[in-house]
Amino acid sequence: MFINSTNTIIVKDGDKEVKKDIYISNIVLNNHNLPSKFTVAVNNLSNENVSNPNIFFVGFAEGEFNIGISENGYVRYISKLGYIFKVYTNDNSIKFYSYSQGIYDLIGRKIVDFKNVVHHDGIKIKDNYVVLGSSKWSLEDRVIEVDSNGNIVRDLNAATFIKDIVLSNGNSEEIKKMNRIIFDEDNKYIKDHKEKDWDWAHINSLVYDSDTDILYISSRHYGVMAVNYSEWKLIWWMADSSLNTEKNPSVPWFGVAFEEKFDDLPSLDPYRVKGAGVSDGPKNQHALFLLKNGNLAMFDNQGDENYNNNGSRYVEYNITGNYGNYTAEKVYEYRDKSLYSRITSDVDYTGNNYQNILMYYGTINTIVEIEKESKKELLKIELGNINNEFGFTYRVDKMPFYYEEGRVYSEDSNLKN
Repeated sequence: MFINSTNTIIVKDGDKEVKKDIYISNIVLNNHNLPSKFTVAVNNLSNENVSNPNIFFVGFAEGEFNIGISENGYVRYISKLGYIFKVYTNDNSIKFYSYSQGIYDLIGRKIVDFKNVVHHDGIKIKDNYVVLGSSKWSLEDRVIEVDSNGNIVRDLNAATFIKDIVLSNGNSEEIKKMNRIIFDEDNKYIKDHKEKDWDWAHINSLVYDSDTDILYISSRHYGVMAVNYSEWKLIWWMADSSLNTEKNPSVPWFGVAFEEKFDDLPSLDPYRVKGAGVSDGPKNQHALFLLKNGNLAMFDNQGDENYNNNGSRYVEYNITGNYGNYTAEKVYEYRDKSLYSRITSDVDYTGNNYQNILMYYGTINTIVEIEKESKKELLKIELGNINNEFGFTYRVDKMPFYYEEGRVYSEDSNLKN
């Protein structure tokens, strides 16, 4: 329904029809009035379903609520559950992953209880769910697999596959450097003589290739990693040589504790993706995406600075080779230099043939949909200063309210499997 409007509800039961008018008044969230309509700067979309249109679902992490916006900019949906970080189709219905420890339908009924607070991303592997969580001493470094009843099947930590490599070589100087990168129960972060949890990895995205058993992981602070999921062993890692994540920020999830990077660990060099992975690689990226041809794409924030005149980008790589010889070729890039999102973002594929790319620039609250081949802008919705009033937004998903058989739905992370 619409805010600040009289909405007519029509219910038909055979020949019987019931109408009722309901006025939705102004809505206050976080002590601010929620706009009833946002600015649509561009709208070149066509053939949209009028009776069951696509809605852009936006989750607010700090305020723990969500809204849905029509392509015309109107607010059509509000939920006060923990923020939505993924909307998807399953069992002939629309569902979402929520920070509130599980999977819900759009009216707020919990379908799967994860029994853990989860964040940023979640995927399905066979009948189980793989989600991101936090360890006691390290925020956002944990990968949890749960079954359909929410029982934990695997509980994994990103520190493990790095430590296994470095510790096996036994170089004391390198281990000291590693201990300025990785913080966990064996190596706690100390500040003002106190043990503190620290967001050393900040995992914000994951995608799985069932053909190869590779789990791709995005660590905002250190790069993209490919991991053998069954064995939980590092295959390769990739980050631009100029990556300069903020050091010792006021809040731990904004940056790293010290200046050391994976570059400073010689044991990891044979695992590094060279070529464009070094010379034109990602920096503080989000939203990994696996394409049909096996290429790996992502929203590359280029997020080293508060302001960046070159903007953020969508980028796609073809990664080949083997141990000691991994190479990346950049095969596609979309960049609007006027759009820069340092911290949060998202990428989806949309359209009946997945010919379009939907991007969300979270720091500046801008939704953009383009035709991939021509790079023509199809839609731009500007959400204004909602970060200041309502808290951080992370991702945007384009889905209808109701599932329809035969309809093509947007894909959040994986067109290959």
